[in-house]
Amino acid sequence: MHRMIIFDIDGTLLMTGGAGKSAFNSVFAELYQISEAWQDILPDGRTDPSLIKEIFQKNLGYKPETKAYQKVAKIYIEKMEQALQAAPRFRLLPGITDLLETLFQRYPQALGIATGNFEDSAQLKLKRAGLENYFSFGGFGSDSEDRLALTRKALERGRQALKRWIPPEDVFLVGDTPHDIRCGKLLGMNTVAVASGSHSKKELSSYQPDFLLQDFSQVEEVISIFEI
Repeated sequence: MHRMIIFDIDGTLLMTGGAGKSAFNSVFAELYQISEAWQDILPDGRTDPSLIKEIFQKNLGYKPETKAYQKVAKIYIEKMEQALQAAPRFRLLPGITDLLETLFQRYPQALGIATGNFEDSAQLKLKRAGLENYFSFGGFGSDSEDRLALTRKALERGRQALKRWIPPEDVFLVGDTPHDIRCGKLLGMNTVAVASGSHSKKELSSYQPDFLLQDFSQVEEVISIFEI
C-alpha cells in the first residue's frame, strides 16, 4: 500500500512560542527602525513572502523592491534561528513524536512538508523540535508565495522521492487551517484537519475536511486514517 503524507508545520506539528513575530520585529527594527512591525499581522496559513510584503505595506506604505525583500528574507532567517533558541514557549503538539515515528516506520520516504515557511526557516523549526529526520521532501514559501503552488510542488517532490506515481487519492494533506483544506481539495488529496492551531474544530468543519481531529494524542486512531 503506497501512501504519501504531507504535513504543515506551524500549529500542526509544533508551536514556536512567538519566534516568528520576534524575528520579524527584530529585522524591521534593525533595518528600518520600526518597533512592533508585526502588529495586527495574521500569519495562519500564510507564506513568508506574503507576510514580508504585508509588513512592508502596513509599516512603510509600499511593497518592497527585490533587493530590499531579499535582504529582509536573509536577515529574517538569521533572526529566526536566534528567536527559536530563545523561545520559552516553543513546544511540540500532542502525539506528534509518536505519530511521526510510527508513520516513518510504516511509510519510509513518504512523509513530507507543505509550509508557507521559507525552506531554511522550516528546517530550523524542525531541527529545534528534533523532527528533521522524518521528512524526505517538501514544498515551501521559498518555492512560491502561493500556498496552492507550493503544495503542488511538495506533491511533485514526493513522487520524485518515492520514485513512483502516487495518485492524489493516496495522498493525505495534514494541516490546521482552512488554507490547508482548500489546497488539499483543489489537488484531489485527502484532507486531515487538526484543531491544534488557532482554528477550532467547529471552524474547520465548515470547510468540510475528509477527517477532523482535535489533536494527535490518540495515535492509533490517527494512524488508522492513513490506512483506509
